[in-house]
Amino acid sequence: MEYDEILKPSHYQLFPNREAIGLVQHELSRAEYIGYLKGNILKYRLRAGKKDDTVKDIKKAMWFERELWEVENNTND
Repeated sequence: MEYDEILKPSHYQLFPNREAIGLVQHELSRAEYIGYLKGNILKYRLRAGKKDDTVKDIKKAMWFERELWEVENNTND
């Protein structure tokens, strides 16, 4: 499996083909998961450049924004 520090960080790969985000989504209701995603967007935007480099934090926020868009626009839920 190929790792990417933004899209697929190795420390979030819990099992083969299973990431922490998948477990979080499974355990939360749709509304809770949307709140989780919004919280992470806010977290990474607010800390941009304070912990890691700014570009890395913004890319992480953008990942959560894309995930939020997918969840909110998925009519299969």
